Amino acid sequence: MAGLPPEGETAMLIAQITDTHLVLGGRKLAGRFDTEAAFDRLMQSLADQPVKPDLILFSGDLCEEAGEAECLHIGRALRSLGIPALAVPGNHDARAPMLKGLEGMVGETGSGHLCIEDAAHPVAILGLDTLVDGAPQGALCAARLEWLEDALRRNSGEDVLIFMHHPPIDTGQRNMDAIALGEGRARFAELVAGHGGIKAILCGHMHRAISGSLAGVPVFIAPSASHQLALDLRENQPYRFSDDPAQYALYLVAPGRPVVSHLVTV
Repeated sequence: MAGLPPEGETAMLIAQITDTHLVLGGRKLAGRFDTEAAFDRLMQSLADQPVKPDLILFSGDLCEEAGEAECLHIGRALRSLGIPALAVPGNHDARAPMLKGLEGMVGETGSGHLCIEDAAHPVAILGLDTLVDGAPQGALCAARLEWLEDALRRNSGEDVLIFMHHPPIDTGQRNMDAIALGEGRARFAELVAGHGGIKAILCGHMHRAISGSLAGVPVFIAPSASHQLALDLRENQPYRFSDDPAQYALYLVAPGRPVVSHLVTV
């Protein structure tokens, strides 16, 4: 099978979950989506995987309303799986509740951003905080770009996987491209190109499964583990929910090999 490592070669199975928009207490998001029940089904699906993931990457929008109770609930559920997990915020999240509820799963830079570096794997993992408080669009300010440049320098010559909430590419889904990564996008692309060993960039935010590339590096956008948006490539159209099922992504990752991606329906 193209892209898979030979038997015996070090490889990782990484699960990416994103955009759960958790709301507790039986409330329904937009009067329609029981995101608490969807989150429970997600945790059960991960627990039932016949091959246990080595790592879970949570790429933002954990909660709908940046709640502390929701982050505590998510943290407890992730720990119950017994699988290491790392998380970065999305535009619906807040940093303080994540630091409290997901202790040990998030990083914090000197500038207060929740970027994280984990080099204890066959492939180094870098998580980027693209949150702009109070705004749907993402950004990488000078402080976050400096952190990323330093992290990439520390992992020079190593294979690296980056995960973040806001996609750094245009997808054609214009109602969402308008609130994807804004500030810092050009410099981010330069840093990606300059490192030479970035295997993939994993994102969320779009509530659809989309793939593309940036500076020759694959970009995988995972669908929501709760609810999806309808595909609409026209200009000036508001986003609409779809009836597509909740999903998450699984990646086979090995040094020196292409990343292989799969989608799992919850």
